[in-house]
Amino acid sequence: MKVKYNFRLEAYCLMDNHVHLLIDDNGNDISKVLKSINISYAYYFNNTYTRVGHLFQDRFKSEVINDDNYLLSASAYIHNNPVKAGIVSIPQEYKWSSYNYYLGKENYRGGLIDTERILGLFSSNKKQAMEEYYDYVLKYEPKTDVIDVEEDKIIIKKENGNYLESYEVAQKFVNNELQAVEIGIDTLATDKILKRELIIKLRKNSCLTLKEIGQLVGGISPSMVCKMLKNT
Repeated sequence: MKVKYNFRLEAYCLMDNHVHLLIDDNGNDISKVLKSINISYAYYFNNTYTRVGHLFQDRFKSEVINDDNYLLSASAYIHNNPVKAGIVSIPQEYKWSSYNYYLGKENYRGGLIDTERILGLFSSNKKQAMEEYYDYVLKYEPKTDVIDVEEDKIIIKKENGNYLESYEVAQKFVNNELQAVEIGIDTLATDKILKRELIIKLRKNSCLTLKEIGQLVGGISPSMVCKMLKNT
């Protein structure tokens, strides 16, 4: 469909019940583009898994991206979707997104993903741009004006039985985890292994900010939380 419509696919993330596509339509009718993608994918999926009928429940939803800041936010939100759904602890662990392509870890045949515009917002040096984009995505905290964050949170709460939907619930979770191993919050400061495990669980099973996660595991900074996530 990229060949047919000559659009640019700048990011994607395929989840169990929805897919995010960040597309520069290049002047094409986005409805026709998405209709063509959906129909061809439905044919492929039904044929592969010997099924019939509709594959997609609802019509697609789209939002116009008007500036570079929103473009970066949208790409980071898309790549963080599996983290917010509690499937992985960091975006590069997820196989079905374009994130690892941005890190230079995967090559897609036919140039499926166009990274130039987004990476170019960080640096003209590709290696430096990849490193800065990696940090940007990992530290990214979604805002309610970016895509359909609230709708995705509802999906997460319904489907993830371990979801911690508030700071208070997460605090009780941390207390229970500490009680289970019979240590206090003060001891946690020196237990790096347990602290990292708690950070990963909080990141996977909540929509808490890095600052809030840091507070819950003994008052460490957001940058330290980010560093510990990188080392997992």
